[in-house]
Amino acid sequence: MRLSALALLSLLPLTAYAREDAPPPATASVTRLFNHLPYGEAAPADLQPVPALPGCVMARAAVPDLERLLAAARAEGIALGALSCFRSIAHQRRVFCAGAGDCDVGAALRARFVAPPGYSEHATGYAIDFVQRGEHCRAVEQCFASTPGGQWLMRRAPEFGFELSFPAGNKQGVGWEPWHWRWVGAPGARARFAAAQASFPALPAAPRAQMKTAAGHEVRPPSLETAPGGGDYAVSTSREEAAILLASSAILRPW
Repeated sequence: MRLSALALLSLLPLTAYAREDAPPPATASVTRLFNHLPYGEAAPADLQPVPALPGCVMARAAVPDLERLLAAARAEGIALGALSCFRSIAHQRRVFCAGAGDCDVGAALRARFVAPPGYSEHATGYAIDFVQRGEHCRAVEQCFASTPGGQWLMRRAPEFGFELSFPAGNKQGVGWEPWHWRWVGAPGARARFAAAQASFPALPAAPRAQMKTAAGHEVRPPSLETAPGGGDYAVSTSREEAAILLASSAILRPW
């Protein structure tokens, strides 16, 4: 008897914990589902609440840099919030199947913007969906790219170890998500995303070098105006360019 891809997901363990020191997966051995890469679930001991974002839980290692990012944004008059931070595999299953009588029906379309359970970066504790408070743009909509917060993240987020997982035109085949950023500011986090970085680089990407010098000074990333490898992905450097990307995207959300 042949099982569907979504039926196989029900066999995934709900507590597939991935320790901070887990070795990076070999890119050649990684099997994608609806273009998404597999991820384990962070162990509870590796998670902690984010003080500045009530209800948001992230990997303990990422919290200091996230707090610094939020403070820097506030200093420039940008009020960033979070719609989603860590999500367990069980929670991701509920999100992915929400509103579907049969979770298999329309799964490929839903996977354009919602990862199947076991294949979401949120389960690592290193990913966050930002929102811009006080702007006329609903959460997890592509108009976020043209908000002051979206543009600020494009300029400044890499300084704090965050990179845009799914840029416009990404080769991974996942919908453009200008709100979804992952933290790669430590070796353990970079190991979790080794396969993604090798085959489908983020843009803007966080610098590979440490975020701070020995003296504790911040290191600014290189220019973000051109994509590595000859400009494979689209990247906006102004609100006007973001609006053009938004208008040309024409990707319909599945709900």
